[in-house]
Amino acid sequence: MQDARTRNGGPSARAATAPRRGEAPAATVGVQRPVVVGFILCAAGRALLIPLFGSADEVNHLDYAFQLFHGQWPDFFAGPVIPGAGPRSPLSVQAVSQHPPLFYLIMAPFAGGLTDSFGVLIAGLAARAVNVLLGAAAVAMIGYAARAAFPNHRLLAPAATLVAALCCSMLGVAGAVYNDTLATFMMAACTALACRFIRLGPSRRRWILLAVVCCAALLTRLSLMVVVAVCMLAIVAEGIVRGQGRDRWGRWTSLLNAVGVGGLVVLSSGWFYLRNLRLTGTITGGHPQWAAEHFNTVQVSVGELAARPETWQRLLSLFVPVPALGGVGLVLIAAPTVCGLGAAAVAVARKRVTWEDLLVAGLLGAELLLVVVMQLKYSAGGGGLHPRYLLPALLALAVVMAAGLTCSRRLAGLLTGAWFAAWAVFFVRWWGQQAQRGLAGPGGGFPTWPVLATLLLGAALMVWAFVVIRIGRLGGASALSRVE
Repeated sequence: MQDARTRNGGPSARAATAPRRGEAPAATVGVQRPVVVGFILCAAGRALLIPLFGSADEVNHLDYAFQLFHGQWPDFFAGPVIPGAGPRSPLSVQAVSQHPPLFYLIMAPFAGGLTDSFGVLIAGLAARAVNVLLGAAAVAMIGYAARAAFPNHRLLAPAATLVAALCCSMLGVAGAVYNDTLATFMMAACTALACRFIRLGPSRRRWILLAVVCCAALLTRLSLMVVVAVCMLAIVAEGIVRGQGRDRWGRWTSLLNAVGVGGLVVLSSGWFYLRNLRLTGTITGGHPQWAAEHFNTVQVSVGELAARPETWQRLLSLFVPVPALGGVGLVLIAAPTVCGLGAAAVAVARKRVTWEDLLVAGLLGAELLLVVVMQLKYSAGGGGLHPRYLLPALLALAVVMAAGLTCSRRLAGLLTGAWFAAWAVFFVRWWGQQAQRGLAGPGGGFPTWPVLATLLLGAALMVWAFVVIRIGRLGGASALSRVE
């Protein structure tokens, strides 16, 4: 016979239904999944809204994969060779040839095989479809990483997943062919593993996964080096503090394993960066002298660049569809961020944080700071100020913004809904302008499908509105259970 305490919802029942350590509550996961569905709908709509090669550098990314399929490396000065790349000019160079090849190996069967068989339009749309899925995987991984970072904050992971899904830069690269989607996924996966190390300690499975992810990250983009380095330092710090007596090597085991992982990273990707060094003189593989001659770029100091207001308006326009709305983008980021930092300060003052919380927060903060500094140094040397270059810091931004939107459990739905509505006003207006252009005629010789794209956007907005309601209900139930 069933025990009365279990039947009536007593302690035994709650223990039986409570998630195990490290396991996500079913209600939380149930909120995150529709967010990813909405992202897929919206990013797919954008892929149909913007003509192929209608975004900067997309032709270069697709061409890289096309050339790999045909057994050759892209050459910077030779430019793109994929059919449909457009007329050649002095500025027609292969601008992404310095990137490592993992993303392009994934895209090669679509960019190469389908171009040869059905033409570049079909190949480009297929590659965009794959990239939509990669972007969705990145958003889902950001949600998982947020849950791994702060597992006791029930609303944080759903809200962080929603913030990541509404990142216009993320939607932009997922609805085209850019390697930022895979890079963002690798960043989130590496950080999630580091958080699991900090929260649950090391295991053989986690070390193997970490080695695979770190190697894949450096085979995707060099900018992920700072993420890998910060995660390794956090894992080593955890091992030194708590590793005494775990095994034969004790507190030094994590350091030795980290050195081993670093060696595997060098073996797996070092050859490519040595190739960049041989071809260009730097491991980054850039051509700053060529850019200075053809784009009239001017080198400035990092301090001078950081002092310009327009720098931050462009760089932090992650949540608006065009850099011209940079001021609005700053507000969309700043408002929830200030609330999130305030909530964190209150938690520290009331001693509601643990050593693990502080280490995880330091990990995310260091990632954000180093990614921003790296971008400033790149731009000060003549590079562009593109907000998508900050996507390696999207997890940290999403976590702190989500913390601000859910700082009050009772008001979580209202605050998240207000932020979502403010975002949608500008995004839908931009979408309407793009749809009108598509209805007026195809751009760049490639067709678009604005009506179908807009239907997908409408479906995505309805899914996300449903998610906002679910976050509100989850917050209300959490606040009520806390009172009881």
